[in-house]
Amino acid sequence: MSTKLFVFTLLLTLLLGTLAGCTTMPQGAMPMAEMAATDAPPQPEPGKLTIVDVRARPAPLAGGTGAVYFTVLNGLDQAVQLVSASSPAAEVVETHETTNENGVMKMSPLPDGYPIAAGEALLLQPGGKHIMLIGLVEPLEPGDEVELTVNFDNGESMALTVPVMDMQMSGMNMGDMEMGGEAMAGEGMDAGAMEGHDHGAMTDADHMAMMGMLKDAAPEVKAAIMALPLEAILKANDSLMAGTLDPTFAATVSGVIEQVSATTWPEGLQAHFDEVQTTATDLLAALEAGDAAAAGPLATDLYDMLHEIAMGVME
Repeated sequence: MSTKLFVFTLLLTLLLGTLAGCTTMPQGAMPMAEMAATDAPPQPEPGKLTIVDVRARPAPLAGGTGAVYFTVLNGLDQAVQLVSASSPAAEVVETHETTNENGVMKMSPLPDGYPIAAGEALLLQPGGKHIMLIGLVEPLEPGDEVELTVNFDNGESMALTVPVMDMQMSGMNMGDMEMGGEAMAGEGMDAGAMEGHDHGAMTDADHMAMMGMLKDAAPEVKAAIMALPLEAILKANDSLMAGTLDPTFAATVSGVIEQVSATTWPEGLQAHFDEVQTTATDLLAALEAGDAAAAGPLATDLYDMLHEIAMGVME
């Protein structure tokens, strides 16, 4: 090896060594479908704090809520704490966690954030820990991007550009999704059945009125809302994302229909629960027909509606 080549190699090695620190892995370096297909996150790279698998759920309403998910890989030799996050896309950004207590889904803020042990990973994912965006400046649609800054207790911060992804489409064949309208028609589930489920039709004033009514609802109304199987809907929705039609999902949706029908809702909330029931009924029909293409968007829509209502109760 020549002296010049040796010096160049040595300098390059030293330069790469100085780059150890806090980095964000490009989204393309770890495709979401690839991450979902593995049981465990990738191993942290020694000496680096890295964020991978960054994505946000679509959110149909300005003034509503959204959620951001990602995985933090702590390759440092000490524990760190994700203490906060901020974004110009929302009025408030909080660290949250969804838990199941005796079969009842509960979503709680974690003001201290999330600890990450040395050499370990932190998974933010649907149905668990997540970054909650509250008071969205505008709706989030697939293809949009959200700027998010994540802060750690060691003084490090990461500026992320978060893609808004149609979670129903991740992990599924895109060609099949493009044929969704024809598949629905072929199974007797007309694409027109999806009309009326566009939450974007709700004005900001209507949304704020709904959230106010939910916050001030009687204890028995709040209890009825919290008893709805939101976590089961989320798990079944995730199953549909992976292209699996869970045979038990129909019973869950049927239970939602029965619970909503059996409850006397306040006059101001009745229209919202009528929409929940209509969506659940359409979803049940798609599930019974074995039509995953039609069931997927309806399941996502049902989860989004129930999630928004639950957030109103817990605020």
